[in-house]
Amino acid sequence: MVSPEGVRFRLGGHRDADEVVLALDFAVPGPTRFRRTRTGWSLRLDRPPVDRLEYQFVVRSGGGEQWITDPGNPDRVANPFGDKSEVRFPDYYEPGWCGPASATVPDGATEEAVHTPAGALEEAVPVRLWSPPGLDPDTRAPLLVAHDGSDLAERGGLLQWAARQPGPVRVALLDPPHGRRDTWYAAGADYADHVATVVLPELRRRVPVSAVVGLGTSLGAVSMLQVQRRHAGALTALALQSGSFFTADTDPQESGHPVFAALTGFVRTVADRADGGGTAAAGPRVLMTCGVVEENLGNNVRMAGVLARQGYRVDFRYVRDAHTVVGWRDTWSPGLDLLVAAGSGR
Repeated sequence: MVSPEGVRFRLGGHRDADEVVLALDFAVPGPTRFRRTRTGWSLRLDRPPVDRLEYQFVVRSGGGEQWITDPGNPDRVANPFGDKSEVRFPDYYEPGWCGPASATVPDGATEEAVHTPAGALEEAVPVRLWSPPGLDPDTRAPLLVAHDGSDLAERGGLLQWAARQPGPVRVALLDPPHGRRDTWYAAGADYADHVATVVLPELRRRVPVSAVVGLGTSLGAVSMLQVQRRHAGALTALALQSGSFFTADTDPQESGHPVFAALTGFVRTVADRADGGGTAAAGPRVLMTCGVVEENLGNNVRMAGVLARQGYRVDFRYVRDAHTVVGWRDTWSPGLDLLVAAGSGR
């Protein structure tokens, strides 16, 4: 049962279980352990400062545990490691471009693979270039370059968002091959150089571009900022969502991550440089978003301040969500809309 004040979770059966726990991607002040009832298990959760929840139940018994979705809630959200159940509080609403009409990309859109050499990388960067229906191949338009592009398209509806822009926008979907994401996206200089000097020039060779907007989430946001820092003219604007801008003092819980040193080193380099490529009177536009319950919130606020002091035109938006694709998606309008519109002169 969902109300504006919270949620009552119930799980029937599982009488032999030792305990049932609510699994969220963020900490909450109240209990997450269910109490045993006559018919199963029950938990009352006071509403955290979010408009929706993604969750699972952890059923523990005999030293083992089983992660399950909520059998009493049919609403599901796809995640990389399996579906999660979803609760939407009464005041949550989807962006206007979502809904049944955005279930598919309109007929007439084109998509092509863009092949480039691997260069200094272990293997080539998989790239797909999408163009909206009716856009002449010789017409200049903004180009949105998205890290984790296929995932944002499949789970976030990125191409549906692009198709419903008032003016045409092309989208380049960049995907790390299996096993390469951490090393490429965690402030990897070779990867950033490759995107700026190999991938983007090839995209510009294929289609006329009025502006290039870089979109990255989590580690992908770090990498997109790295591209701009090393090649100031490569990107017109940036959209950095829930970036993993770790520092030793804001994120000690992440110190065991294999790329922690690389991330903290990059963040320190950004903060230490007086001129980050944005000290001109009109520096690059940067959209930054982060969920209000994310562990990354503190380091994102800090990075926003650093960039603003260096002349970047930062638009920081707090999101009443967690570290989720839906949370990122929900801020594309109007945040990402404005970046693309500026690139097209609208």
